[in-house]
Amino acid sequence: MKTVSLFVLTLAIAALISMSPAKTFSHAQPAGQGKVDELLKKGDDLYKAGKFKEAIDAYKEVLAQDANNDRAIAYIAFSYYRLHDNEQARQWMKRRVEIPGLSPSTKNQVLTDMTLLYWDDAHLRIATRLAAGTKTLTSEETVAVKKLLTEGIDSAQKAVTIAPRSVKGFNLLNLLYRASAAIEGDGTARTDLLSKADAALRKSVEIFEANPQQQTSDLWTVPTISTVNGNDLGQAVHLGAATKKTSADGLKDAKEGEAVVEVVVGRDGKVRLPRALSGQGKLSEAAVSAARQWEFEPSTFEGHAVQVIETISFPAK
Repeated sequence: MKTVSLFVLTLAIAALISMSPAKTFSHAQPAGQGKVDELLKKGDDLYKAGKFKEAIDAYKEVLAQDANNDRAIAYIAFSYYRLHDNEQARQWMKRRVEIPGLSPSTKNQVLTDMTLLYWDDAHLRIATRLAAGTKTLTSEETVAVKKLLTEGIDSAQKAVTIAPRSVKGFNLLNLLYRASAAIEGDGTARTDLLSKADAALRKSVEIFEANPQQQTSDLWTVPTISTVNGNDLGQAVHLGAATKKTSADGLKDAKEGEAVVEVVVGRDGKVRLPRALSGQGKLSEAAVSAARQWEFEPSTFEGHAVQVIETISFPAK
């Protein structure tokens, strides 16, 4: 029975996710395997056609025949993600982790992907608030974001327990702790969270630099600092200044407002994955296009090059 894995979650408005067949593992084949295979093909065809709701129904029919079918559970999670229902996606990923006989490597992959979903949801809620000029979340929003971050930290800790040399696992743990610190009102607790973030980032850097041959195009396998969720980065962090700035010409036609664009600045100073946090229509399009051309000096953490998540503001002309 084939399994599948999530890989490369980008910072896009809906945080795009990619899927591909992965390793195989065996579990007991149910009676009526022919019917299961037929339903799996039906689900796969619907998924490829972008009919995600119908694909979910087909995969659930598979589970009626084979309750622990990894492919069906995985693609139900993928389908909910493509429908922008991250909560349901995470619930099905949690179910996948509990499949008997799931290999440690696959379990680690699922936990890491789930961690990424938790972090991006929480991070985006904080970032959009800040971009709108609101410094704090409402009490209701704080409760919701803290829940996401707490569950994300739990998922990340389980992942690094399985894979103690996972750059991505420790990198995400670092980002989760930093986001948690950003909404923590107690100074002592905030300092503790930032200390934990630094420790996780330090581990991520250590593993990353010790295994250059294992470095991939996956953005989150690169040690990362976020300045978006608070600027209390400590003396260990040196943020590189912008060396090339491009103005957003499209803003000249905007009657009011401004655009705030979040970017990921690579270790080489190049901008990746710009996304608008505020601004509408042509305003945000022009700002994203301009932000993509910016360049920065490299940023460092304890003298080691890291990538940075930060924002660029474009005032309307």
